[in-house]
Amino acid sequence: MPIPKWTIKGIVDDYDTCGCCGRRGLKRTVALMPLDADGNEDGTAEDVAYYGTACAATALGWTQGKVTDTARAAQAQQDQRDAHARRMISLYAPIESAPIRDKARVYYARNQRQRDTGVKATEEVAKLLAEARAQLADTTTGPARPSRIEDFRRYVVLFTREARVYLVQHLSDDEAERQAQGDAAMRRTEEIRGSLAVVAALDGESARDVAYADDLTRRWNAHAWQAVHA
Repeated sequence: MPIPKWTIKGIVDDYDTCGCCGRRGLKRTVALMPLDADGNEDGTAEDVAYYGTACAATALGWTQGKVTDTARAAQAQQDQRDAHARRMISLYAPIESAPIRDKARVYYARNQRQRDTGVKATEEVAKLLAEARAQLADTTTGPARPSRIEDFRRYVVLFTREARVYLVQHLSDDEAERQAQGDAAMRRTEEIRGSLAVVAALDGESARDVAYADDLTRRWNAHAWQAVHA
């Protein structure tokens, strides 16, 4: 059976022109990465072709339905990798320049099984951040996504008495509105007899992880936010 020339990487909204037939005004295109003779990906984001579903189906020898389903599944995986990358950056970027002891405490608190195994926290943190940044910089299925501490936004996270997350809310950049949000959050915290934390992160899910983390992680998170907004 011949090996397909392409593999599907996802669905793209930024390109509305088919790279095969030239048709314009498409609602979406399919990102196709070329393959080598052994069926391995043979290129980078610059080598990706963007086809309409009909042309993609012809190129792959599939039905349009199969192309659409495969593209959606591939995009979902890409989105999951993006979400993981945002969490890694939100957790570890603030400690990138921290003292080795603090960096180790933060890393091993989340990876306890690796303690005393010879795994070096400094190397693992650097590796995780490099992989996460590369993921968010990948332009295969769209523009690069925010990945810097400067891109962090502040969130208020409310916890119940049982230390479960009750609410994650992005705090406004407007001072008056932010004060109103803070007052409302304090009132709600008292009503549910819970607690709250204010953290910085790339998105709400990442903010949840930071808020759940140890005290040292949250202190470095606050320090990093203050440093870039001084």
